[in-house]
Amino acid sequence: MKNKWKRKEDSAPSVWKTGDCILGEYDVTGIVGEGGMGIIYKIYHRTWRRDLVVKSPKPEIFAREDGKENFIREAETWANLREHPHLVRCYLVSIIGGIPRIFADYIEGGSLAEWIRQRRLYQGGPERALERMLDIAIQFAWGLHAAHEQGLVHQDVKPANVLLTSEGIAKVTDFGLARARVIAGQQQSGQELVQQSILISSRGMTPAYCSPEQATGQKLGRKTDIWSWGLSVFQMFTGEVTWRSGVTAREALARYKGMHPGIPEMPAELRNLLNRCFELHPEKRPATMLEVAMKLQAIYAHCVGHLYARDMPKFAEIRVNTLINRGCSLAELGRLEEALLTFEQAIYLDFNDATAYYYAGHALRDLERFKEALLAYEQAIRLDPNDPRAYFSKGGVLERLGRAEEALLAYEQAIRLDPNDPRVYYNKGGVLGQLGKAEEALLALEQAIRLDPNDADAYYYKGSVLRQLGRFKEAEQAEQKRRELSH
Repeated sequence: MKNKWKRKEDSAPSVWKTGDCILGEYDVTGIVGEGGMGIIYKIYHRTWRRDLVVKSPKPEIFAREDGKENFIREAETWANLREHPHLVRCYLVSIIGGIPRIFADYIEGGSLAEWIRQRRLYQGGPERALERMLDIAIQFAWGLHAAHEQGLVHQDVKPANVLLTSEGIAKVTDFGLARARVIAGQQQSGQELVQQSILISSRGMTPAYCSPEQATGQKLGRKTDIWSWGLSVFQMFTGEVTWRSGVTAREALARYKGMHPGIPEMPAELRNLLNRCFELHPEKRPATMLEVAMKLQAIYAHCVGHLYARDMPKFAEIRVNTLINRGCSLAELGRLEEALLTFEQAIYLDFNDATAYYYAGHALRDLERFKEALLAYEQAIRLDPNDPRAYFSKGGVLERLGRAEEALLAYEQAIRLDPNDPRVYYNKGGVLGQLGKAEEALLALEQAIRLDPNDADAYYYKGSVLRQLGRFKEAEQAEQKRRELSH
């Protein structure tokens, strides 16, 4: 009987509904976005006691090879992004119901696009509104600079991809690994660019905000985001998109006359800065988003009458939990060597973190380095002797090492700590079968089925054990049940 590495996550549904509780951990409280390619759920994480969003490709999209590859690229990028106050944080990537899901911050204030459309951006009169608009533009620039410093080009910069907290903190969201390949200098055709992201749009960019080099499929760098940032800021002063396409930004700015009801007029200094952002040749645009932000701070001081109060934020210090989540995400995406290295970095930061050893054991196990995996699990148990998961995983590698009696002891300890995990009974039944204890194996498998009556594998092996015991009629019933569950 095969050892069951199967995780609880595998039994979850692929599509979620409001009101669902996924894995007894994630309460689905709503759907905050849905397109042809993906769904964004709002969930409440019971253990972390916080709201998150979960980004998922639709099952029919993920079933396609190109859709699967694109989403995994997207997920890898999110998993590797360093934490920054002006980037939406990705906590982890987890495969649930056979589909990778990106768990990210839920930002309660809505998008900049919504603030423009609903006129929240302009509340408090023209002076207060102008101060708010310049403040958001500076934070927006800082967020893009943080992405660029990590080797990423966003390529879909627009107001809808800037989220705002209730305190007015701006955070850039939605990145894809395909975009990282662009900044690395790889030439791509226009058709390839059209197919980049499945989370943002089917085209990987939004025509109303695209730069000339995007529109013509040229080699891209961070200057393309500077162009799109400029259009996003311009829209803050027009209240809507008043141009045919992003490539006409310079002409649209030349036509701008102000006099939009309820919207402050654009300062002349900002108009000059946007003109630089809309230079046709990328090399003539500002060198970096940091340069743009510094110019904006000077404009803010001149227009508002006092210095800009916020300090430019730094990347957050790397924490053990951040590294563990990143390692888990990489492992879920099949990047086992990178995952192991990340768990080792977490251990280096805190030699007494049992969770880091536990997940390092997983990576070593999946790399089939079973002796090293066993050592990692044993260290996790020494640091936290009450974690049933570590005993269960230890039992699995002991089986692989041919140490069935020791594996049985590990499973029994896991059951003492958590008597409600069907996987442990399943594996215990397998070990008992190896040891020639068919009656005890049958009892363990029956308990696994009581806890998870939809596990086809458990019925299959129950049938095998019943045949060993000469109980052929019952064996046929178990095998029939297995066939029903498998279809």
